[in-house]
Amino acid sequence: MTEFELIMTLKETSTEIATDFQFFLTVTFALIVVSYTVGDRLGAAPRIAISCLYLAMVLLLFVRYQGQASQALFAVTMLREMKSDYPALDVVTLMWTRRFIFLAGALVAIFALFRPITTSKGEDAGSST
Repeated sequence: MTEFELIMTLKETSTEIATDFQFFLTVTFALIVVSYTVGDRLGAAPRIAISCLYLAMVLLLFVRYQGQASQALFAVTMLREMKSDYPALDVVTLMWTRRFIFLAGALVAIFALFRPITTSKGEDAGSST
């Protein structure tokens, strides 16, 4: 591949990663807001269904991200081997940071989805004594 093709591949991959990551953040915050808005009015079965769909979406985005990240890493490595002047970020650090955000965001969203149920059960137990 030429230097131009590698740079274009890196830019396209970076755009795809950013778009997918923005979608992940949007869906995660939407799930958190909805779970607090609905509170304990939503039953356990719908919560389980929503959490399964959400986790499936996170898994698909994470697998897609892994492919895109390896493609970006390949492009950066090839540009460095060509001794290109194109400024490339530290892709490995960004990969681990995004992986952490994927994991932490998914766990927080699932916790927020089930928190009203655990809170209302705790309040019921506390008010009966």
